[in-house]
Amino acid sequence: MEKTLLSKRKENLMVFYGNYKKLIAVCLLILLLFVLGQLLVGNFMSTSQLLLTIKMSSFIAFFGLCQMAVISVGGNGLDLSVGYTATLTAVLTASVMDGKNANLPQALLMAFGIGILVGLANGLLIAYVKLPPLVVTLAMSSILQGIINVYTAGKNITGKPSPVLQLIAAKSTGIVPNVLFLLIVVAVAVTLLMNKTKFGLIVYGVGSNERTAYLSGINVRVVRCIAYIIGSTLASLIGLLLIGNMGTAFKDMGSNYVMPSVAAVVVGGVSMKGGEGNYLAVILGAVFLQTLTNLLVALGWGDAGKWLGFGLVLYILLMAYVSDRRRR
Repeated sequence: MEKTLLSKRKENLMVFYGNYKKLIAVCLLILLLFVLGQLLVGNFMSTSQLLLTIKMSSFIAFFGLCQMAVISVGGNGLDLSVGYTATLTAVLTASVMDGKNANLPQALLMAFGIGILVGLANGLLIAYVKLPPLVVTLAMSSILQGIINVYTAGKNITGKPSPVLQLIAAKSTGIVPNVLFLLIVVAVAVTLLMNKTKFGLIVYGVGSNERTAYLSGINVRVVRCIAYIIGSTLASLIGLLLIGNMGTAFKDMGSNYVMPSVAAVVVGGVSMKGGEGNYLAVILGAVFLQTLTNLLVALGWGDAGKWLGFGLVLYILLMAYVSDRRRR
């Protein structure tokens, strides 16, 4: 009897590990970084440091959701324009809001409009013209950067975010950053949407096997196009959060999130070939990257060390991903 119980427990543990081994691995990596930081720097595991890490990683996680949206539908999906979309929204809506809550609805309409237009352009070229996502979104990044440069040429970016945005993105309730509450709500909503609705099943179906999805009556091109619209719209809304956190808009405020947004998805173990999407894994990937950044900065490596660390992590994990695919 005892042997049977032990055997069942062992089997359950193996099943649990098999289902969540990627999440467990990321959690262990995060713990390792915090322990290293505590040993090398000191005060690295203080409450204030932990909360700061969570707050800063929340913005990476939001951008990671944009990437997960387009990666999940397959077709080598990727969006390198998310940071520039966010920046354009922040720059254009700063003067519209002008520090007043009454002007927030106008800013939201502008954010939705920018996101939908950028996503539609990307989606049509990728899904219907069959251009590579990397090329299309890289070109879109250049276009958006050009628009930002023209708009800001020879003048200062004026305007401030509405108090509501500052409350959500920059303020805290007690010691807990308010943006963490928003992240929790978004995480729950995304998890339910992707795992409990027909839309989520369609997205995963297209990403897993495009031909099977097509033969099942799913319009693959429409689904892919919608995914890019969703990704860009989310990025545009994140632009409002960025200006709420920073208190002002400036050029390149979102471009630094492009590489971390991709890295968060890779570190979280989400398959780059599509057909799956675990947002909790993306969030943990974002926490890992922010913790790594904090450690490198604390060691005096600065921005150079941060980008070197991101590049090495991406390189190592992509090599592991390719190796795993070959074994299969």
